[in-house]
Amino acid sequence: MSRPFLTVLTTPALPAPARWYRRARSLVRPLVKPGLPLPEMPAYPGHYAVVRSVVEGLRAIGADFNFNPDRIGDIGRVVYAPTNEALRQAAALKRAGAIARVVAGPANALFADEDGGILLTPEIDLWIAACEWVIDIYRVEAPQLVPKIRVCPCGVDAAAWAPSGASRRPRALVYWKSGDEAWCEDVERVVRACGLEPVRLRSRHGEHAHFDRATYRAVLDEAVAGVFLSSFETQGLALLEAWSMDLPTVVWNPCGTAEWLGRSFHAGSSCPYLTPHTGVTFQTLAELAPALRYALEHREQFSPRAWVLEHMTDAIRAAALYRMIEDAAPIQQRP
Repeated sequence: MSRPFLTVLTTPALPAPARWYRRARSLVRPLVKPGLPLPEMPAYPGHYAVVRSVVEGLRAIGADFNFNPDRIGDIGRVVYAPTNEALRQAAALKRAGAIARVVAGPANALFADEDGGILLTPEIDLWIAACEWVIDIYRVEAPQLVPKIRVCPCGVDAAAWAPSGASRRPRALVYWKSGDEAWCEDVERVVRACGLEPVRLRSRHGEHAHFDRATYRAVLDEAVAGVFLSSFETQGLALLEAWSMDLPTVVWNPCGTAEWLGRSFHAGSSCPYLTPHTGVTFQTLAELAPALRYALEHREQFSPRAWVLEHMTDAIRAAALYRMIEDAAPIQQRP
């Protein structure tokens, strides 16, 4: 079987001895630990939403790629490695002449000095950023990286994140990711004053276990609006899922100083892909009520799901990513 053009690598491929050892352990385990199943391997190791969208989108468009091959010899000439362990392997393979191009981002790091300066790995040919404003961080911290950057957000599974068609109730999701609890309670009081019952879901930057996907989908399916409280977003995947569920959003967008990993920086946006089709923004508490009332009174002006289906499905975003990678590694250079 010929090597594919592209490999999406989030778990490093193993050399033959390591593969044999792992296989032997799996065969012996039922004898050593009977009744104890092998640990489950995640379907999309790495940043789940990013990896899932890329892999499923590439499959949907019939791209010439494979995903986490077991053998190093099955890795394509171009490697997209959105995890740091895989990125280090891809860089080593490029240094050895085994692959031609290395693509990384957006989930590897935000700051240039994170994880030993992983962003500055010289073998990286193309760095995928989730949105335009993130590039401003690199213009200051790592200007040499800027020529390698291309902006490409990931998509959403629009079939999984689809409204059921059931009648919506006078409720509003309050997606609390930033700010203290007093701030969230103030927001909820405004929501009630607008005639809606707030349904709070707690989140955190870089944390994904505060609630499950089914709970989030159920809240999105019954609410008439979503109020999102986040000091910054490089893409806003929770927003994308809300729009796919046809929920207009009212988004706090302070565009001020934010913090990540104990460092302060200027946040360019809390909703880089919000459009007039998907919602409105507010900056101060005093602006929330007018913004929410506008969204409720002009519901017919919003078409969030239609916008997602036109711009942000897995297949649409994967096709854009694949074109970017082909431009960086032209097809005629394939072995």
